[in-house]
Amino acid sequence: MSAVVIVAAVTWILTGQPAWAGFAEGWRAFQSGDYEAALDAWIPLAKRGDLDAMYDIAVLYETGRTSNGAPGEPDMKRAMVWYNRAAEHRLTTAQYRLAWLYDIGIGIDPDPERSLEWYRQAAERGHAEAQFNLGVAYERGAAVVPDVGQAARWYRAAADQNLPAAQFNLGRLYYHGAGVPKDMGLAAQWYGRAAGSGYAPAQTNLGYMYENGIHLPRDVSAAVALYRRAAQQGFAAAQTNLGILLSFGLGIPRDYADATRWYLAAAHQGDTDAQTNLALMYANGLGVERDLVEAYAWLTLASTGTGQVSEAAGEYRERLVERFGDDDLAAGEARMVVLRGELEDAGVVEQRVEPRETAGFGRLDLTVQRRLAALGYYDGLVDGITGSATRAAVRAFQYKMGKAQDGLVTTALLTLLDDTLRIRRAAEQLLIQPATETSQ
Repeated sequence: MSAVVIVAAVTWILTGQPAWAGFAEGWRAFQSGDYEAALDAWIPLAKRGDLDAMYDIAVLYETGRTSNGAPGEPDMKRAMVWYNRAAEHRLTTAQYRLAWLYDIGIGIDPDPERSLEWYRQAAERGHAEAQFNLGVAYERGAAVVPDVGQAARWYRAAADQNLPAAQFNLGRLYYHGAGVPKDMGLAAQWYGRAAGSGYAPAQTNLGYMYENGIHLPRDVSAAVALYRRAAQQGFAAAQTNLGILLSFGLGIPRDYADATRWYLAAAHQGDTDAQTNLALMYANGLGVERDLVEAYAWLTLASTGTGQVSEAAGEYRERLVERFGDDDLAAGEARMVVLRGELEDAGVVEQRVEPRETAGFGRLDLTVQRRLAALGYYDGLVDGITGSATRAAVRAFQYKMGKAQDGLVTTALLTLLDDTLRIRRAAEQLLIQPATETSQ
């Protein structure tokens, strides 16, 4: 009898392996495209409570990668089961993914209330993109009573984690005095931080402040540089503003041809100001061959909007019509139909921003807490105080990674946490990326 027990024990010792090794085996299979083997490795771990495995199984189901070869149809039912399991165990990336899926309604019916609740849970645990989207919900009154003060609070939380979209929105609130006291200095500061990260809307608004000397010394050359950086990223408002400065030779030599090029780029994105200015360039032959039919088509498109610019476009068009014959008017209408089709085919929609990886605060203990929370190991307050809960979370993470479980917060620990997050982000690249809106 005892021999049987000894043999069983020896077999367990020889064949047993820590959970982190099984996860790594699945990850290697995943990277090589052997999705069946990845599922075989991860499902037993997930059933034993491994949050990383739960999340990555959900990714495979959502992206239709449950068998080898080309991706098949997504299995959102199974994906949602695993996302929910991970989210209920407080894995913030799963909570955020659920919130976004319920928000956008990809593969499932939209559910604004559930979306808001998962955004809130992830936001309270320090997820920057969730904090940002919760701020958007409060500002716009999406499934919640509008509260711009609360919006500012959540934008600030995400902005402090260096999320450019949140820094931009916070700067915009300070600029307009919405939900916070009006403060042009803070507006410029937050625009500047987001612009420094290459965020086009912030570069545009900071350029506008430089161009017009709003709180900052008037510097049109600085405005041109900022507009150009944003314009080169395809941001329509910056393209229009750069076109205007080129048209008048402000802060840069006058160049009608270059101005027309930027107006054209913005006009094709549906920018009414650019469409109007482009039409005037065609009507007057500035930087482009004179073409009244083309001018008419763009003015017609611009006049269909609302506001002063659209009204002005309508007035310009009526003046143009006075110089038209019947054939010219017919040609203008035909050209307008073609242009409208091109804009619809291009999917002209409101500009959006992709969330990005957030940087740490620079305080080691605080950054480690945020990383542990993002990975699902820590559910306490993210306050920068390394207490028993933080040390327990560190030890749990170290155990998962096969490291000595000393519970110490060190730069080596932070590096390992960052590497683990990067691996998870790599898996997320298979997903349709969440798109979060900004108000301009």
